[in-house]
Amino acid sequence: MQPNLPARRLMALASLALLLPACGRTAQDSAPLAALAAAGEPVLNELYSDALGTDTGTFIELKGPAGKSLSGYTLAAYDTAGTQYRTITLSGTIPASGYYVVAQDTTVTNRTLVSSGADLNNGSGSLRLLKSGAVVDAVAYGTPTAGQGEGAPAPTTGAGSALARVPDGQDTGANSADFKVQAATPGAANGGGTGGGGGTAKKVLFDLTKAEDAGNADWRIDGAYSDYAGALRGLGYTVGTLTGTAVTTSSLSGVSVLVIPEPQNPFSDSERAAIQSFVQNGGGVFFITDHRASDRNNSGWDSPEVFNGWDGRTPSSVSTSLQASLNTDGLFGLGASFNSSFSDPVYTAAPLTTHPILNGVSSAGVYVGTSVDVFSGTALMGTGGKTYLAVNSVGVAAWRCGATAAPSGTTPTRTAAPGSTTTGPTSATRRWARTWCAGWPATFNET
Repeated sequence: MQPNLPARRLMALASLALLLPACGRTAQDSAPLAALAAAGEPVLNELYSDALGTDTGTFIELKGPAGKSLSGYTLAAYDTAGTQYRTITLSGTIPASGYYVVAQDTTVTNRTLVSSGADLNNGSGSLRLLKSGAVVDAVAYGTPTAGQGEGAPAPTTGAGSALARVPDGQDTGANSADFKVQAATPGAANGGGTGGGGGTAKKVLFDLTKAEDAGNADWRIDGAYSDYAGALRGLGYTVGTLTGTAVTTSSLSGVSVLVIPEPQNPFSDSERAAIQSFVQNGGGVFFITDHRASDRNNSGWDSPEVFNGWDGRTPSSVSTSLQASLNTDGLFGLGASFNSSFSDPVYTAAPLTTHPILNGVSSAGVYVGTSVDVFSGTALMGTGGKTYLAVNSVGVAAWRCGATAAPSGTTPTRTAAPGSTTTGPTSATRRWARTWCAGWPATFNET
């Protein structure tokens, strides 16, 4: 992410999977399907079933010859087990644009038909386009029963992302090859994961080189950060994981944002130099730290120490090349305070100024953890003389751990019992993290 890019607006990302009762549904046959759509027939071109927050504005898009009548065509939706739970009867003709959009409600642009049934099951399932009962086209997504789509299933999406044929309308007979996760584009060409506009998607990497998933931590894009990753994909980013044992200049090549969530092992001098060069050349870093004494893998290091550098006490000895670790207070002017601790009381942080990454945010519940020492930069949120969110002049920010962000007009809620050592990432907290990563090169702390 370039430092001068504008911040994205805050987005509500809580998702709700709606499952229907099985009464009256029929089991789908499991025979595998090859490429189905014949010349002149429409294809299932885009599915948007998991909207941000409570599902609204979902849709199913068909692509086909303009003016073609859809009399006699239906859509049949199936759950993970292959049981049909919905039928949508189509009508009218395909518009001049070539896109026929079945919308859940009237908030969907370029809609052709409004049907509440367009809100398909999240996660896994399949959809078939039928003509007088015969299968014309089929899409399976996630991990449904074998044989519900064409070839291997397409991937599942996170909240706020759509599943779309890329290139637009491509049908090779393999859902896994034809469909990509991208921003929703109802009634318009699919753009290869960049919100319909083409080009190269910016890449976000989540670090796993420093035991970020050790112990009771689960800071993985296929774990606690799965909806975080899904939201970024919905904004047009490519999301991946940095594995191995070290961060290098080569591993950061082509990356826009590096996310380092609660690292448990120190960074070497060469790794710090690679990250510093990455930021100096326009990259964004998103540091997520926890409170002191949050050593998940018994290495002697906790995440504040990894970010600031060895405290001279734990571990009892450290090799010279690891002692400085990331030195975030020295390099970026933002450090994890060693004066904050797990015993700190519950606070409510409030905005201290205005900034694009605070759009729509009025407060944050602070439930133990590390405040931010601002040596160079601007304090954005805080309370009681402590800062919990800050940014510096190159677009690096710091957000403390154990907090739950709340959008304007709402109250932050705690997600763990008093005295627990960690809090699960609430939808609001994840919403902030996604917003910041999408809109600013950042160094943060969060649950």
